[in-house]
Amino acid sequence: MDILVVDASPLYRDILQQNLSRHRGIQLHLATSLAEARSLANRRYFHFFVLSGQMPDGEGISLARQLRSGSATAMQPIILLTGSPSAEMAEQAVKAGVTELFRKQDVAELIAFMRHYLEVNQPLRCRVLYVEDAREQREPMLAQLLEWGMTVDAVDSADAAWPLFLAHEYDLVLCDVVLGGRMSGSRLINRIRRLPLPRGATPILAVTAFDNPARRVELFHLGIDDYVQKPIPPAELRARLYNLLSRQRAVQRSQQLLEATALGVLVFDEDGVIESGDDNVRQMLGVSAGQAWGQVRDWLPEQINGQSMFDAILLGQHMVRQPVTLRRADGSYLSALLTLLELEASRGLRQFAVLLRDVSQERAITDRLLAAKQAAERAGRMKSDFLANMSHEIRTPLNAIIGMAHLMKRAELPADQAGRLDRIDMAGKLLLNLVDDILDLSRIESGQLLLESVPVSVGSLVANVVSMLSPRAADKGLLLQQEGDAAGVPHVLLGDPTRLTQAMVNYVGNAIKFTAQGHVILRLRVDAEDGGEVLLRFEVEDSGIGIAEEDQQRIFDLFQQADNSTTRRFGGSGLGLAITRRLVNLMGGETGVISQPGLGSTFWFTARLQTTERRAFDHAQTDKLAGEAAFRARFAGTTVLLVEDDEISREVAQCLLADFGLQVDVAVDGVQAVEKALAMPYAAILMDMQMPRLDGVEATRRIRATAVGQAIPIIAMTANAFIEDREKCMAAGMNDFVAKPINPEVLIVCLQRWLSQGESS
Repeated sequence: MDILVVDASPLYRDILQQNLSRHRGIQLHLATSLAEARSLANRRYFHFFVLSGQMPDGEGISLARQLRSGSATAMQPIILLTGSPSAEMAEQAVKAGVTELFRKQDVAELIAFMRHYLEVNQPLRCRVLYVEDAREQREPMLAQLLEWGMTVDAVDSADAAWPLFLAHEYDLVLCDVVLGGRMSGSRLINRIRRLPLPRGATPILAVTAFDNPARRVELFHLGIDDYVQKPIPPAELRARLYNLLSRQRAVQRSQQLLEATALGVLVFDEDGVIESGDDNVRQMLGVSAGQAWGQVRDWLPEQINGQSMFDAILLGQHMVRQPVTLRRADGSYLSALLTLLELEASRGLRQFAVLLRDVSQERAITDRLLAAKQAAERAGRMKSDFLANMSHEIRTPLNAIIGMAHLMKRAELPADQAGRLDRIDMAGKLLLNLVDDILDLSRIESGQLLLESVPVSVGSLVANVVSMLSPRAADKGLLLQQEGDAAGVPHVLLGDPTRLTQAMVNYVGNAIKFTAQGHVILRLRVDAEDGGEVLLRFEVEDSGIGIAEEDQQRIFDLFQQADNSTTRRFGGSGLGLAITRRLVNLMGGETGVISQPGLGSTFWFTARLQTTERRAFDHAQTDKLAGEAAFRARFAGTTVLLVEDDEISREVAQCLLADFGLQVDVAVDGVQAVEKALAMPYAAILMDMQMPRLDGVEATRRIRATAVGQAIPIIAMTANAFIEDREKCMAAGMNDFVAKPINPEVLIVCLQRWLSQGESS
């Protein structure tokens, strides 16, 4: 069987090759473009197609449409792989003749689908009794059945078929209903069904040229398993035969498993007297061969599922099943699965059977698995706590380094000292970025990274990224610009602005790093809209060094760069692209790159965001208003309360706030914060989270619980920078959140936002 995989890389071909290797005769062929796929399909017959939704030279749907237009590929399965299927795409795929649509990440489902198809099309190894009196129909059908791998006894009458059926064991009977001779097909079917099991349950597929509702009802009353109407399409006949054989073999496997299971059986009468017990149940309960059983209540619990064992059966329940703990003859205990059912009456008396299966080992395994699960959950909580603590412990000294460097740069210093401070500041920020990347990666891998869903103006985010990184590009003589018409992008969507910005900054920062001259362009467009969702596509094009094709997928792996040698010129941890791919996956999107060495690269990612009627806060507008001079002129002399236990962090924050023209009162823990907040009407409170005696979250709750503390803006200013920390602060009644190390620009924007609201109120 030949399978054509159409994908820009050999990844899916290799995955399928590895997982389908047990099927003999499977040949997988790879086409890396639509043009190559068309050429191969014209030259060779393929039994199955797997198409990537997006190819360098077009879409997989268009190829599916072309394949379906040819008679040679009218029936073969065509699978379409896409990163983010939508209802619109599914409708287009159906119209194009696509058999099934799979997300690219659902590889296990794709393999299961293909394995089922391959199983169906494997040779049907079975023995069939085929009864058909019309020679012109029997001979072609016989040839077809033999071609499918069956062993067939073909006869022209029920009279000839009946002795064959009694003499041999058949997996299936294929029988015409209207036959010549003394015995009709209906009578043959009836005779087979009156035989004892298992022969009497042999699957029967009836064939009839006269199909009407009455005939169908009659055939099923006779006991057929399925029927087909003449003339029979080969594909339909094979599918029906496969399904019948699969069901029959499933029943046989169940019977074999039951026979191989070491069940213990107790039989007792309606008075509860045990009449017999087999060797298995004696061994389970420790009863010797000569020992009398006595009453069933001596060995089994009197209640099952909350009611009397006898009541359950006498009230007509067909079967009762329950896990139980039984006491053995020696006083030890046995974990068992008890099944209680009624047997056929004997000598006019009702009889019951108890089937016991020893599940002691399974119970022990379950207990060990539960203990392992609980240990893993404890380890996960410990890891989460460790990450939160490490974030706090690392950010606190970084806040001191970066903050002090900022304060010193504000003073007039000799040029050489100012240059050294710039290097300290840059090193501190690089270290902060690396710490953030490592923490992000760890939380993503453990499934603990949460995304926000807040109103966001994506167009403003793009403009902010260009504005933020333009100085870095200008230092290298590069042109960084936003390009394309984003008018079709809804003004406000629900998403995580921090993670969207992080993904764009990673792409644009890399483009600037690896581009010596020329340009870097950031684009945004709508890829698809589906009801309340929008799929956005972000692209970053550069004129840099480019990437070889064999490296284009590897660079998204952890700690990987296109050049991994220790002498690489550009540096970097190799985390940025890996984190971007994982963040984008969390946002329901994909990542990719189009590049040629020496000709630059275009990195892209998609993200799925929800539409909303809510308004986004326009941070860009606030930035324009939040210059220090304007802020100082407007809010000079305003008194705020700074709550901070770390001495150096407190000094940094005090100096920054004083430079902004604010009067600063200080509290060193939550207890002092509550006392001072209730004693004086501050314009705002800047609250740390982790403090001795009383933490910032509880201090906020106590302040909010008072009449005077309900209207004071409270801003978290903390090294606990995870989303759950932000949510904890908001739940306690805080208004905003500024992470350490403190960015002065972010802090002044935040202060202006809340001090302005205080003025208006």
